[in-house]
Amino acid sequence: MIGVWMLAAWLGLQASPPAATAADRVVLKDGRELRGLVTSKTAGPRVGFDMLVRRDWAEAHVADLAERWVRNAETMRRPAVAERQRRLKTWRAERTATVGEDRVTAWIDAELKRLEDPRALESPLLAVRIGRDGCRAAERAADADRRALALAWTCNLPDPEEKTPDELKGSIEARGFVADGTDFPSLEKLTPLTTEPEAKWLARRAATELTVDPGRRFLRYQGLLIPDPGAGARLDAQIDLNAALGQIARLFDPNAAAADPLAPALAKIGREGGVGAVVTSLDIAPDLSRVGVNVALWIRGPRGWTEYGSRNSVVRPEDVPRGVADAIGQDPQVQSVFNLAGSLGLGAVTAEMRDRSLRMGAATQQALGAARADFARELDALALPVLEPPAPSPKPAQ
Repeated sequence: MIGVWMLAAWLGLQASPPAATAADRVVLKDGRELRGLVTSKTAGPRVGFDMLVRRDWAEAHVADLAERWVRNAETMRRPAVAERQRRLKTWRAERTATVGEDRVTAWIDAELKRLEDPRALESPLLAVRIGRDGCRAAERAADADRRALALAWTCNLPDPEEKTPDELKGSIEARGFVADGTDFPSLEKLTPLTTEPEAKWLARRAATELTVDPGRRFLRYQGLLIPDPGAGARLDAQIDLNAALGQIARLFDPNAAAADPLAPALAKIGREGGVGAVVTSLDIAPDLSRVGVNVALWIRGPRGWTEYGSRNSVVRPEDVPRGVADAIGQDPQVQSVFNLAGSLGLGAVTAEMRDRSLRMGAATQQALGAARADFARELDALALPVLEPPAPSPKPAQ
């Protein structure tokens, strides 16, 4: 008999430990375990912290807690819904008066109707508060695993909290998502609606209008302001030539520096009922040692236009591989610029000048790409889904 017990003990020691999942793990005071994503910077037995838990998982594993969390979410949601309804109605009235009926007003009508249905407001994720001394332990998963879980939530994979990182990676890639990366997906659209400051609401409205309304993106360099066709488009694709020449003339006008070309552009957007603009500013060092790009979201509030937020990128020409710069030099438009310099009597373009100019052009392109990519992710997270198909109506309660 003793031999049997010894054998059982030995087998227990040799058994592989449970495979780690991609979720953060919190052990409560009563020994029960929560799996989700900790959203606070610090978490542990002696600090209060916040985390996100998928509602279906909570109802299956900690039903009593899930019931309380859902009830709390519904209580906090009521003022948020009333606030959102008021803001949507104001937006609709202003847009109808300036733009008329369009896809935005149609979406607002559908959203106002959705906000009247409590079942449609149930969010897949619950925002959970773990009080001080409310747990025995809190363990964060690796950053890559946490990102995988967030991606699994966004593409609605079944039971992602129970899967290993490798299992999740395969399922995510099967859905067409990039499993490897560093960009953490926004989960805001999966969480309960909450009240938010007026400035953030105006940023949401601005981001949404920018997805459908043209003429609200600009490139700025010194005293020059021209329409920005956006990433992936030819720089001259949407530029009014007469307007561009007028702006270029400002660079040679000694009195033009006193007037900000951005102010009248923003004023025009305001007269058209818009509340947002994107301004991409280019800063080239006088010694051509670096190029900086700043992409900023401007919003129109009660006190006028203000910058809400921005993303920056700085690149040195030495950081650009030579092959990239050479490829830019093969562009017929770039070649015509060098030819134009000679025909205007600006002097011959030496090989050194040409190489430096091409590297600065490539550095500018690289800085633009980095800043725009960061900015676009945050703008997408703010924007309301006016271009997405309406969500299916929830099934009637049984």
